[in-house]
Amino acid sequence: MSPLATDGAGNADARIGGRIPAATGSAGRRLLPARLLAALRPESTTRLELPGELVHESRNRVRVAAAIGAGAYALFLAFEMSGLPGGTPLEHQIDRVHDIVGMGLCASLLLLASVRGLGDRSVLAAALALEVLLAALISIAGPWAAFVRTSFVPSLTWVIPIIILFPLLVPARPRTALAISMLCAVTMPAGLALLAGTGRIVTRTSDYWAAALSGAVAVGIASVASRAIQGAGRQIAAARRVGSYELLERLGQGGMGEVWRAQHLLLARPAAIKLILAEQIQGPAEARDAAIQRFTREARVTAGLRSAHTVQLFDFGTGADGRLYYAMELLDGMNAEHFVYRFGPVVPRRAVHWLQQACHSLGEAHAQDLVHRDIKPANIFLCRYGRDADFLKVLDFGLTRPVAVAEDSRLTAPGWRMGTPGYMAPEQVFGLPTGPPTDLYALGCVAYWLLSGTKPFDAESPGELMRLHAQAPPPPLSRKAAQPLPARLEALVMSCLAKEPADRPRDTDTMSDELGSCLDDDPWSQAEAHAWWQENLARP
Repeated sequence: MSPLATDGAGNADARIGGRIPAATGSAGRRLLPARLLAALRPESTTRLELPGELVHESRNRVRVAAAIGAGAYALFLAFEMSGLPGGTPLEHQIDRVHDIVGMGLCASLLLLASVRGLGDRSVLAAALALEVLLAALISIAGPWAAFVRTSFVPSLTWVIPIIILFPLLVPARPRTALAISMLCAVTMPAGLALLAGTGRIVTRTSDYWAAALSGAVAVGIASVASRAIQGAGRQIAAARRVGSYELLERLGQGGMGEVWRAQHLLLARPAAIKLILAEQIQGPAEARDAAIQRFTREARVTAGLRSAHTVQLFDFGTGADGRLYYAMELLDGMNAEHFVYRFGPVVPRRAVHWLQQACHSLGEAHAQDLVHRDIKPANIFLCRYGRDADFLKVLDFGLTRPVAVAEDSRLTAPGWRMGTPGYMAPEQVFGLPTGPPTDLYALGCVAYWLLSGTKPFDAESPGELMRLHAQAPPPPLSRKAAQPLPARLEALVMSCLAKEPADRPRDTDTMSDELGSCLDDDPWSQAEAHAWWQENLARP
């Protein structure tokens, strides 16, 4: 059996020997759900299922509606039991039984919708079954009580609004919604026939026509509503699908695109999907082509890096709607910027542990003559990774560029960011050639942030901030840090912030070695890391 084939965009086509497996044909449609068929053939027109969050929201609506229904029936029953309403004893008995059974049905649905172990779609299926039962109950109790009171059969009952409103509460495929609505509509003339056949009411032919006509109108309205809801849901599902991945939740947005939590449709593997924003690829054809080339280069560069401390790339390509995407591993943790905002500056031993891992990632890139050019706390991610805690991943190699490739400069031409002002080395500010020292400067800024909770420079405008990085001497780290720092660690961080690249550490290996010799205490241990995560960010 040959491996999965991929097209030029990197999308798996699940071919065996160049042929589509039989499981994706008519027999496959009987064996595999649409979700898996869509993963095997993402370019095909397989039926789109509603997004999971839309189904979950519908479950919440069902829960609320069931609670309101049970409460309303309880109020009606209390009113009947109070003796205030007039009428014959038989009418009161019919109404009481109607209220008790209706309250029981609604309470049962409320209980089912509140059971966490029961799937959302199972709850919605139970709601559709209750719709039919409730319609049957009303179609019998309503006309019977009305006939006892007035000797006439009502032309309209509560079944009509139930038929119309249920498609708004419970999204179902149009055929399913139509079948359920028709069953509910049939209960009206069927209820009349049952009551008349048992001698409880007297009916006329016009009563059946009125019940059938009003039911048909309600079914028509419900069918239109169902198709509208389903169509909107499928549009959302289509917008939430790229390649073989379903987008679940937006995690963040930057200058280049959006990052989403996603799941592979076939493998059920969680992933982080990065999308190029639509506005980034609009404009002249040349600009769009440059954007696509730059995106492709970023994906290939990231895929070619094998350091355990570089975010791993699963897949990349173009979605059905033309959006560019790539799928990365989904990490459990937070970036260094948010970490310091939430927990404050990091003790020196822990900061050294993190910085050495960052050096490992950047060292591999530098060995391939690649420069990241956008190292900053937001691109340094701290996480739990397998059995390890305090595991660091370097993110977003979107500005990675060979050290000396002049013809590639157009891929970072106007419209693309050249770095982050608060972490740009002087040579970046002046547009001079960049190299590994550029990343070491930014890594020094990151270390400054980790140890002090502040940046080396701060200004209101990006232009002023870049001017300070290019011309002003940075304040000593010990002046900004509220904690005592080893003198050798402060000297190393400040050397990274030297204006001249030659005055910075020679390379990442040198910096990593110097970081290890900066501490007077024992290195940060995995036991300490696990204890910290368990105390502060324990898994639910």
